[in-house]
Amino acid sequence: MAKTKLQEVLDRALALSLYQHRIDSLRPAMRTLQDAGRRMFTAQAYDSLLAVYGADLSEATKEEKDDRKAAAILLAITAALALRLSRDVALLQPGLEQALTAAVVNAGLAKYGIRADLRSIKAQEWLAAHGAELVTGINQFTREQMAIVLRDGFAAGKSVDDIAADLMFKFNDMSWPRAYRIAVTEANKAWTYAELEHAKLMEDAGFLMVKQWLLGPTHPRMDRCDEAAEMGAVPLSHIYPNGIGGPPDHPHCGCCLTSYPDTGQSQPWGAMVLGLTPTPFGQGDANAA
Repeated sequence: MAKTKLQEVLDRALALSLYQHRIDSLRPAMRTLQDAGRRMFTAQAYDSLLAVYGADLSEATKEEKDDRKAAAILLAITAALALRLSRDVALLQPGLEQALTAAVVNAGLAKYGIRADLRSIKAQEWLAAHGAELVTGINQFTREQMAIVLRDGFAAGKSVDDIAADLMFKFNDMSWPRAYRIAVTEANKAWTYAELEHAKLMEDAGFLMVKQWLLGPTHPRMDRCDEAAEMGAVPLSHIYPNGIGGPPDHPHCGCCLTSYPDTGQSQPWGAMVLGLTPTPFGQGDANAA
């Protein structure tokens, strides 16, 4: 059945309201993540410059010397980035933790009047695993971009000093947009993680839970998110056609994941979750003092 114009307007108003609520909740975490990302890029830039000047180019004096130089420098940079791994994870952790806290307070079990904390979603385990994964991914992107600068620089006959300057410029050029992209994407990932973890706690208590991909109101065009949103309510374990379990699907993704007890099934209201009783929507807080 096709939606009426009024239904479409109401759906969009709801999407905008939910989106703004989530963005407002995550704004402090995004600022922290953005600042951490910028500082990480700056520190990596200086470490990479040291790696450029410290690279052993003694073997790069024969044929294909430019390729040898580029390989030697990239290897040195890779080693420098690897040494930064634990420091970069620690640098990004406060912002990720802020995002998780916002999600716990404003989503998940909060919908049922249950006040949870970071322990309820195994936050420390997620921070350790995802932080390392995030930094590894950032560094892979960094190496790929550097390889292009090295290749193009040597092909143009530039000196090592000139190429080092190009690398520094590239880092500075990446810092603002890359840091903002990381902030938005990672805050969204934290929200989705907290939502799913709390939904699993509900399932453990006997509730029959579903999740739903809510399309962000800021999408400029149709993409894979639209296909995921059109599926409506699906099981928590469902993997969407884009190969993931929830938003974000791409940088700057404004979509959100929500979960709730399947309205078509009988639910065990009165069961305990984290020692408290979930309250059905619109029935107040059963755990209020």
